Amino acid sequence: MPDASPRSSEPRVNLDTDLSRVKIERQQSYSDQGGSRLRRIARRLRSLRGRHFLPSMLSRIARRLVRVASIEILGKKKSADVVAGLQGLQAQKNIDHLTLSVLEQIKQGRLGKLQVYAIYISGGIGDALICSRMVRDLQQRLGNTLSFDIYCQSPQITKEFFKNIPNFRKCIDSEIFHNVKKYYIFSMTANQFVTFITEEIDYRSLLIYCPDVVNIFCTAQKKRKSIERYIVNHPFLDGAFADIAVRSGQKRYKYLHEMLGLKYGGDEQDIDVDPALPVSLGLKPGTYITVHDGWDGNFKIATQRPTKTVPLEKWTQIIAGLKRALPDMTIVQIGGLVGEILPGVDVNLKKKLSFSESTSILAHAAVHVDAETGLVHLAAALGVKSVVMFGPTNVDWFGYPQNANIRPHECGNCWWSTDTWMDACPLELAVPVCTQAIRPDEVVAAAVRLLGETSPVDVKQGVPA
Repeated sequence: MPDASPRSSEPRVNLDTDLSRVKIERQQSYSDQGGSRLRRIARRLRSLRGRHFLPSMLSRIARRLVRVASIEILGKKKSADVVAGLQGLQAQKNIDHLTLSVLEQIKQGRLGKLQVYAIYISGGIGDALICSRMVRDLQQRLGNTLSFDIYCQSPQITKEFFKNIPNFRKCIDSEIFHNVKKYYIFSMTANQFVTFITEEIDYRSLLIYCPDVVNIFCTAQKKRKSIERYIVNHPFLDGAFADIAVRSGQKRYKYLHEMLGLKYGGDEQDIDVDPALPVSLGLKPGTYITVHDGWDGNFKIATQRPTKTVPLEKWTQIIAGLKRALPDMTIVQIGGLVGEILPGVDVNLKKKLSFSESTSILAHAAVHVDAETGLVHLAAALGVKSVVMFGPTNVDWFGYPQNANIRPHECGNCWWSTDTWMDACPLELAVPVCTQAIRPDEVVAAAVRLLGETSPVDVKQGVPA
């Protein structure tokens, strides 16, 4: 289908050529798979492009080195020393009461008995939601014969995605996962990939209680062989892997299933919502549009707003356009601590609701408008369609087919082509051209179409596919 964008081809050619060069350099810098973890970190430091973010990156690397060193030291100690190390963790202020209760169970020998496995999620809300679908279908495949615990950065939020899956036990602070994984029948890590922690698998117990896990493990190991380079270097080659995966028709939201050989059970999840909450706030279900300006607050950035966010002046135009085109719809802003209050919204609920309450608002929206964030995954899990404005991230990898996925008019898909891609444009442009080129009228038109259509919509360069 022809490109309807009224722009010259020359700027795009130059940007595409430059970005291809950056991506090739990225791949070449990771061509050596050998070396220790410390050497890989040093190699990443040498390849930094955004030099004005060097202090921030040095701080990140220092924190990572401390974490790696503590894990490796604890890993070499005897069981009694590990318990002593866990007791020391109790003094840390960032461990909540749930984690403390788990530590107490470990000391008493009551955690991680047979028929319990653990999954460590290293990402944000979107990663947790995708993982919850994988666990849902894994439990169904195993006949719900095993219980499971989830280790993550935000236990109170993440538990909402897992608590209705059969045999869920707890969401626990990820701080202690590396010290307790040995107590489980098996453990896995989940991010862009899902991998078994092979040295901790209790094969004898699995063959007794749930032998099908061994089949799933074998499938995962076969899949892993061809992508080991990307797994070992996660997340630093995630963008390169996504470029490869989409060529074979893979999608982010069901790739974990692909790795384990699981049948995908669908986008929608059993997540608790309160149907009375919108009404109590004067919002009639189906008569409002939710908008969101935010990002994963656990991802530390050196700038005020990451590259993937929609510029505030674009948001202002989008909201004004929505109100003109859809005067009967109420525009409601939701979101947490990061991001800005958007001018022109009818109802501002940002920073005013708990995550669970925001979920109930989102669940009854007519449509959701956002950048590519975790709330888009949440909307899909709730059965709500979204208009998603893409910039640095890969639309073919992250996009859901039922959504209106707005592709960049210029450049785009530079996700993890540099370590500082969230802080600054990898091409060292003062303003990321991908998000700056967003066309508010396109976003508004996509929202109107989603409200009036039941078939999937994809927006490519301004023309419905």
